[in-house]
Amino acid sequence: MLDESFFVRALRETVEGDGVCEKDGKVIFVHGMLAGESGYVRVTETNKRYMRGELLSLTEASSERKEPSCPIAKSCGGCSWEHASREHELALKRKRVAECLSRIGGFSENDYCLGNTVSGRESHYRGKCEMRARNGHFGYLARTGEFIPAEECLLLSGQMNTILGILRDEQWRKIQGAVLRTNYKGETMLVLAGDEPLPKFPSDALKGAGVASLWQLTPKKRMTHALDGRLRHIWGSERLEEEICGLRFSLSPQAFFQINREIAEKMYYDAVELAGIGRNDTVLDAYSGVGAIGMTASRNAEKVYAVEVIPEAVENARQAARENGIGNMECICGKCEEILPGDARFQKLGAVFLDPPRKGCDEKLLDAVAASGAKKIVYISCDPATLARDAAFLREKGYRLE
Repeated sequence: MLDESFFVRALRETVEGDGVCEKDGKVIFVHGMLAGESGYVRVTETNKRYMRGELLSLTEASSERKEPSCPIAKSCGGCSWEHASREHELALKRKRVAECLSRIGGFSENDYCLGNTVSGRESHYRGKCEMRARNGHFGYLARTGEFIPAEECLLLSGQMNTILGILRDEQWRKIQGAVLRTNYKGETMLVLAGDEPLPKFPSDALKGAGVASLWQLTPKKRMTHALDGRLRHIWGSERLEEEICGLRFSLSPQAFFQINREIAEKMYYDAVELAGIGRNDTVLDAYSGVGAIGMTASRNAEKVYAVEVIPEAVENARQAARENGIGNMECICGKCEEILPGDARFQKLGAVFLDPPRKGCDEKLLDAVAASGAKKIVYISCDPATLARDAAFLREKGYRLE
């Protein structure tokens, strides 16, 4: 069956860019098919619950289909909606949020107002990238696990692509990957991963392309993220200066910072406006990272507490608070769900910012936030499913979704 082609019609789409079809009573996900399209596919994976298929040819195409701008979009799989119009992509994402709020959270459309917040740029907007390397070539791992070389990635700035082009050479076969971060001034921090001493770096060429900081990472055997291992500074600055919301930050390689500066700045300003902070309010910035939201909120509040579990990020936040002259913010290292309960500092909070990872908030944290009597909670979500779950939990604690 894996080698046979057969005819299917896509009934709907998933948020990952798959068309949902049926074959012999079993669901088959076909990447790159839009709802209403029909064509021939080949099964690439099968198990008890579903199958995955590869689109071979279309017999009927959707009016929302467009030709991908990127030549490797079909094989890479990183840009899930390159085959669909921008309007269709936004409509699907809005539908995804609404479905999660309804199905998981039990909210009706009358409970909230769902608007669009869209970046002004559709390409070349990422301030950070993580690349794999194979035999001197940089690229990504497809969903199949196959390595896909990327001669030019349209998500990255021209500067990042130039730097990767300089490193794209057979002598760099020992490099296992690269992490690049570019700031508002066009300076780049470059981290190259490899177990063995790396060959002589083309320093002049890299500096000419904007590399201001170079590091080597010796990866752990079982990495949990792209910078999981021992870091060694090679040359240039040890930190990269960044700016957002009129605030300066000095970032270490492992510090988290939003990848899309333009939309992140709008998001932070919107979050602070929604919080409606008063001059006498105490504010909590949970999952604070380098403290960008807390520092933006500090302009309106009496006191801000920023809590973050990663020590390097907390140190970055403390340094940024000093350098930006912010005296009403305290940066705390630890887990929010362990620190908040029973701590007198977090009683009668004026506002709480929640910006958790994709898995959402720990119930202990939500309990503690509700017990603090916080007047408002502003939740920034990576995943509408966990947002809906947590919003429903807070509703049971007396909060109302707006």
